[in-house]
Amino acid sequence: MQYTAPVTYAAYEVQGTGVRIGWDATDVRDQLQTLCAYFGLVAVPSESTQCAITLTWHAHGDPGPLPSHARLVAQHHGLEAWQAGTQFYLSGDRGLVRLDPAAGLGLGTFSTVPSTPPTLHRDLFLYSLLWLLRAQGWYAAHAACLTTGDGGCLMIADSSSGKSTLALGLVQAGWHYLADDAILLRSYNNEDVEVRPLRRDLYLGPEAATLFPDTQGYWQPCLLREDTKQRLDMEALYHSQLRNTCFPDLLLFPTIVDAPKSRLIPIEKAEALYRLIQQSALPTIDPQMAPEHLDILARLVRQTRHVRLLAGQDLAHDPRRIAQILEEVQQPAPCA
Repeated sequence: MQYTAPVTYAAYEVQGTGVRIGWDATDVRDQLQTLCAYFGLVAVPSESTQCAITLTWHAHGDPGPLPSHARLVAQHHGLEAWQAGTQFYLSGDRGLVRLDPAAGLGLGTFSTVPSTPPTLHRDLFLYSLLWLLRAQGWYAAHAACLTTGDGGCLMIADSSSGKSTLALGLVQAGWHYLADDAILLRSYNNEDVEVRPLRRDLYLGPEAATLFPDTQGYWQPCLLREDTKQRLDMEALYHSQLRNTCFPDLLLFPTIVDAPKSRLIPIEKAEALYRLIQQSALPTIDPQMAPEHLDILARLVRQTRHVRLLAGQDLAHDPRRIAQILEEVQQPAPCA
């Protein structure tokens, strides 16, 4: 099926990388604007922006049939990833996109019906964007990032492991904030690994207002989540503590435990790398990009200390205590 409706484009930036987003219908445009805001894409003037990535979405039609020789390379969050030569396809219940990472192009369909919630297209949009960003040297990870002094901390764990609560605790203890849940990694001067935020806002459940009473009145509902978590506008509340870059020297892997007191347990590089890979998007799907992606993660492990945090009841009652707990590991990492 051919696309026939005219397409309108808008320009965005993700950490300096220009991203052109296109649509052919009003309902698709509305969903894309919601998705771009949620994932931290910044609108910029189209006429003055060089865009390395173009993602075009249509309301009807399809980006071409899946080739018969395509092979299934991954299944994640209800999506299937297929590869056919240098072309990749992401498919889900509500859409399909064809990706050409080398060219920075994505062409897809949102199978919209009236009142379709944007949550149905959230992951399809996100993973299409991350796949194309990876070809530009940006590698995504599911982690919170905060910094103090010359170093910084990445908190890496599954959802519901307390990352966001601890991140807000560190902010209230005076740390600087990059991101709550989604970050981008890149090589810096072919040596260090630099972290940049992908999404700024912080998300916590209704109990956050009790743990952090000074945030009351700043929480807002989020249309792109199925859970009860609400959005905290970090720009409005902690503008002076926001940072845009970090060279971390600590990887922290939190786990909630039923114990009165929290404690830290050092872990070996191999375990840290394994845990990091588990929380990194698309590390092994594209055979051409996998070595670079895994190399970034390995270098990140080499430049950091790495510890498990068994988060006990003391942190559940006062998340700000995390700053005191981390003082014992805030020192230069040994040379690899």
